[in-house]
Amino acid sequence: MKKKLSHLVIGALAYSFLPVMVQAQDAGCDAACEAARKAANPLADIRAIMTDNTVAFRTGTDEEDSYNFQIQPVYAVPLDGANLVLRGIIPIQGVAPGAVLPPGIGEPTQNSDLEWGIGDSTVQAFYAPTPSGNISLGYGLQVSLPTHTDDALQGAGWGAGPAFVIFGQAGDLSWGGVLAHMWGESDFNTTILQPILIYGLGGGWYFGYNNVISYNWNASNNDEAWLVPLGLTVGKTIITNDEKGTALDLSAGYYDVTQSPTGGPNRQFKFGISFFF
Repeated sequence: MKKKLSHLVIGALAYSFLPVMVQAQDAGCDAACEAARKAANPLADIRAIMTDNTVAFRTGTDEEDSYNFQIQPVYAVPLDGANLVLRGIIPIQGVAPGAVLPPGIGEPTQNSDLEWGIGDSTVQAFYAPTPSGNISLGYGLQVSLPTHTDDALQGAGWGAGPAFVIFGQAGDLSWGGVLAHMWGESDFNTTILQPILIYGLGGGWYFGYNNVISYNWNASNNDEAWLVPLGLTVGKTIITNDEKGTALDLSAGYYDVTQSPTGGPNRQFKFGISFFF
């Protein structure tokens, strides 16, 4: 299992960074296509309210569904030769008894019923120098704030850690990834990897992989540490006002969780509704 899991993670990384070596010609990209590329780019110069929502199936002691709805305001501040990309993550969660918090971190919860409320929020700041080519790099810090409304929804509490982003374009293929770590209260110690591999189909339509792989360093063994989803997301970006540059992005995806800790899901349904200003 460990060997198979290593191959899966290495494969996800390889597919994320393989397009660096691809010399693809862009056949043309209209306004909807450009908006779709910005929607996939964590370092894009945008102002947006994004959402990243997950229904996690068969979690916890009774194999009930859990829910994680994230509101993500994004604001890029132009600097001299760079952008400062500020991103917030405010989770609204419904956690089943004995489930682990998404993305599969920490110890199983002790609640006796499905617990709804706000989890711990995260603020990220990326410094992204203006790229000279098709590859953008960003590095910065993420901070966790103890905004949870119930002990069952506590994640890192007060916490902090580094975060790095790489993003590139090769024709219709957008690729990259986010690598981040968080240390927090109660020995919270988790790394996340978010590979991004999106292929544009024209007219704002796209498909690909965009999900979070996590590793809990405090788990008792590797089988309990990893959460690895594999699947596909499909979406469309719609220009709502060309003159003002506003757009709406809609996406949905299905992922099979090939490795999950006790209390974690076996499948995920993801959907997003995002507004760009």
